[in-house]
This record gives sequence, structure tokens and C-alpha cells, in this order.
Amino acid sequence: MTVDLQTIAARFDRWGPSFTGSTRAVALMRIGLAVIAITRFGGEIGFHQAQNPGTLLLSALFFLMVAMMFVGYLSRFACIGTGLSVMCLYIAGALTQTAGWAHHHVYLLGTACLLLALTECGRSYSLDRWRALNAARRARPTQPVPREYGLLWGQRLIALQLSAMYFWTAIDKTDRAFLSGERLEQTFVWVYSGRALEFVLAYPGMIALLSVIVVIVEYVLAVAILVPRWRIWALPMGLALHAGFYLMLPVHTYSATAMVLYLALLDPARVHSFIERIQGHERVAHHL
Repeated sequence: MTVDLQTIAARFDRWGPSFTGSTRAVALMRIGLAVIAITRFGGEIGFHQAQNPGTLLLSALFFLMVAMMFVGYLSRFACIGTGLSVMCLYIAGALTQTAGWAHHHVYLLGTACLLLALTECGRSYSLDRWRALNAARRARPTQPVPREYGLLWGQRLIALQLSAMYFWTAIDKTDRAFLSGERLEQTFVWVYSGRALEFVLAYPGMIALLSVIVVIVEYVLAVAILVPRWRIWALPMGLALHAGFYLMLPVHTYSATAMVLYLALLDPARVHSFIERIQGHERVAHHL
């Protein structure tokens, strides 16, 4: 039993805490999440919106952390700062009933930034890498450049976060109100009334069918995105689902965040190799 537990612990360590690889995918996630954060809150918490010194300080910290995260300066610290700032806004929204702030879309964005801090996301596409390259060249002019390679524990956790998100959103929808189409029809009435797509409301059967399909797809994705051999069809299915949400419903932050987080489901080496190929290189660079 001891040997078995040690084997399990070793496998878990290799899968998670000691998981390493190319940092390009997590760097792209870092940039994407920073853009989403500033797009979501930039207009709502600008300095002109500050009501007191406390909110002014939070706004200043938010913009500073997001800017650092975007350019990749002290990247892991910036991810923590951005994640905590977003979570503060999430909590403030719950306490003050600010529209849209206490939504699970905001929670997903904040926790994703915090989990990204568990990766070495500053080793690619960042000011941190530029500084590391300059330091290496000064110290060892003839030596290979620093590798775009590091710990990726947070990438595994983001994948689990996506799986949990699909599972619990499916659970939330597994009731008569949603499966019958009533909840989705109510949403469509709010969104489409007086607009070009108002004709959709004349087909309650189609709305009910869409409701059932959404629940089934979310249950499937909760499992399929974690199984490597299933991802070849699960990822296009998930992206199509979020594209549909983005086009049909006002849930843009959620859709955009989930799509960016799909980078966590890809093999880091394959992402690195793909980028090398589209940049015109015939093989993976020697610093991987």
C-alpha cells in the first residue's frame, strides 16, 4: 500500500505541481486575460468614477496591475494583483448590488488570473523575458538564450476550473424551468424584444430544444476537455458553444474568458511548435 501511495503521489506531482513545458500558451493567456479585464472594468472604475479615496486607490491598483500583466512585468505578481483586484470588485458587487459585478463571469476571470500566477507566464512574450535576455547576453554573450520553459501547475488547475464550471452550470440548468425552455425564453424576451431576432420567440419548441442541447453539451464538455484524445472534437464543440453565447446573448466577458482559457487545454509543446511553424521556422527552436 505504501508503494502504491508513493506511486500515486509521484504521478500526481508530475501531472500537477512539477508539470513543466513551453510557456508560450500561458503567456498568451496572460495577455488575453489582461485585455479582457481592462475591457470589462476599464470604463466602470476609471478615476472619474471614484466616489471616495478607497475606490480611487482600488482603481489605481487595478489599472497598474492590469498594465503590468499585459506587458509582462513581474508577471506572476501582476497576475496575483489583477486577480485580487477583480475579486475585490466581485465582492464589492455582491455587497453593493452593482449590476454585473457579482456575476460568475467576473469570478471566473478573477480566479483564472490567480491560477495563472502559478505558472511562469512571464518567460514568453513579456518585458520579463526581454530583461532576462539582456541580462543573459551581458553575462554570457556566447551562451544560448534563456529557455521559454517553466512550471505550469496553474495551467492544469485552469483546465480543472473549466471542467468544474461546465459541470456546475449544467447542474444549475438541470431543472424543469430550463429544460422546458422557459428560462431561455424569458432571457430571449428580455434580449430580443423589439429587435430583429424577436421572431425567435414564436418558436418555443425550438427554444426548448436549444435548452436541452446546451445542458447536454455542458455535461459532455465537463468530462471531455480533460481527456486528451477527446479534445480533438471537444474543443471545437466548446468554442462553437461560446461563439453562440457571444452572438446570441449579452455574456461577452464570459465567452471571451472561456475561449482564452481553452489555451490551458492544449499541449504546451504543440502550441510552441505551431507558433514556430507560422513564424517560418522549420523546427522547434533550440531554446525550448
